[in-house]
Amino acid sequence: MPQDRFHELVALVRQVRHDANNPLTAALGNVQLALDEPAFEEAQIRGTLRVVEAELLKLAEILRRLDAVRAAGPPSPAAPSPPG
Repeated sequence: MPQDRFHELVALVRQVRHDANNPLTAALGNVQLALDEPAFEEAQIRGTLRVVEAELLKLAEILRRLDAVRAAGPPSPAAPSPPG
């Protein structure tokens, strides 16, 4: 993959990560606030909120792993093939 293509891919990954992270942060924050709310004492409601929280945390981890694409750096140029 040429370096230009790699940089385009990194830019796309950054944009996707940024765009997904904003609503994720809002949703996770609201779920965590709801879990702190005494009005939500019913076990079924709290259980559902915990499942939602766990899934949002998984998504946050997936987005963090996208940073590995950026950290990997561009591919090194391929060595020329030996004459055949």
